[in-house]
Amino acid sequence: MEFLKKHYEKIVLCVVLLGLAAAVLWSKSAVVKMDEAVPHARFGPPPKMVPLKPLDLTLYQEALAQITNPPAVVLSGAHNLFNPVTWKRKPNGDLMKIIKTGPDALHVTNIIPLYTIIAYDHPSLGGPVYVMTVETNVDLQKPTAHKHSEHVRKDEKKKTSLYVVRGIKGAEDDPSELNLEIISTGETNVWVTTNTPYKRADSYLADLKYDNDPSLSLLRKRVNDEFKLDSEPYKVVEITNDAVRVENRRTTKVTEIKWTRSRNGD
Repeated sequence: MEFLKKHYEKIVLCVVLLGLAAAVLWSKSAVVKMDEAVPHARFGPPPKMVPLKPLDLTLYQEALAQITNPPAVVLSGAHNLFNPVTWKRKPNGDLMKIIKTGPDALHVTNIIPLYTIIAYDHPSLGGPVYVMTVETNVDLQKPTAHKHSEHVRKDEKKKTSLYVVRGIKGAEDDPSELNLEIISTGETNVWVTTNTPYKRADSYLADLKYDNDPSLSLLRKRVNDEFKLDSEPYKVVEITNDAVRVENRRTTKVTEIKWTRSRNGD
């Protein structure tokens, strides 16, 4: 025991040195075994390697395309996030969704041209005087007997006349054709006979339909006719052969409603 007490530090040091020596020997043996197990780690890859299959990146590429090209944000249209809709109860009690209101909900179901018709009727007795018939605002779909006759001479210009006779074909007292000058348009090469009158569309009537209130009658509207949509006052300011323009009487905003012939009869 005295010996151990005097020399225990040396004994511990010897044990540690022996452990270190054993560890060095074991490390050297482990390196040799590893070299034998994986020789390519020292001498490079084996001569033949199977190539890896390329990765399928389609989904990732599509996702990247969506991120780099986001769709445009639409704040208008039929969605209701920024455009709340109104519900209206029909006379039968059913609810109807109102997507559009005012003139945007108007439809043109028909446009009717109104014609000015000038016809040569017959020669008058007692001189080169010609009896003409004149009709204005004529609806050919609903013709009326309202027309008036005029007795005119060649080159005679009356204050209220729409035309002037400038030439004749045939006998002066019984011509076969008359050449007219139309005062309002300046047309000069207009020939009329007893069977082929002059006809020109001067104005139009429009049949409108308001989907939000089917009971509202908006038929045969003329320029300057006024009506109300949802208590808002409107006026027809122009009708052409394919469109109707209405003006909000309060804001003076003008809205054009195109006539789609396929809707005719809706």
